[in-house]
Amino acid sequence: MRPGNPMRYAPLQICRRSAGFTLVELMITVVVAAILMAIAVPSFRTFMQNDQQWVQTNNLLLALNTARSDAIKSDLVAGAQVCSSSNGLGCTNTPWNLGWIVLGADPGNPQNPPKVLQSVGLLPPGTTLTEGANNLAIPFRSNGALGALANAEPVVSFKMCDVRGAAYARYLQVTPMGRVVASPNVGKDLTGAALACP
Repeated sequence: MRPGNPMRYAPLQICRRSAGFTLVELMITVVVAAILMAIAVPSFRTFMQNDQQWVQTNNLLLALNTARSDAIKSDLVAGAQVCSSSNGLGCTNTPWNLGWIVLGADPGNPQNPPKVLQSVGLLPPGTTLTEGANNLAIPFRSNGALGALANAEPVVSFKMCDVRGAAYARYLQVTPMGRVVASPNVGKDLTGAALACP
């Protein structure tokens, strides 16, 4: 090559592939993401429903144990009770899924009206809570045992159902001695019998 030839000093050109996604790569990514979402969303929804029902069941269990504990602690004939309440202020004889309260006597002045110790509001839409004998108030005596019920049964039993049906129902029982027991098996009572939802 002669001096002065412009080709001698021409820069070296290297062909490089431009950085980025091709349409095929983008489509594969979208398909994989859609498959993962189709698998994850129903599982997450079930997890949320299970958690929601577990929380509400534990709220009821806590309310019953709080009433029993207060009845023993106060050692008053009036005792304490859990009753259905739609306003959180007093017993309203409404369905349990509208809420409930714990009422305890005032140890300083038993003649005073019972005081609200705990209040739980409206359950999530589609959730039902029923008591086996249709009792809307569960009283506890000063010894911790169950008091006189409006509809006498050997035990008090609660059943909580949601939109998924009986297979996911939760069961609680209060024995005559006032002990509160939750079934460890979803969809079954303490004897292992399958639950039925309304």
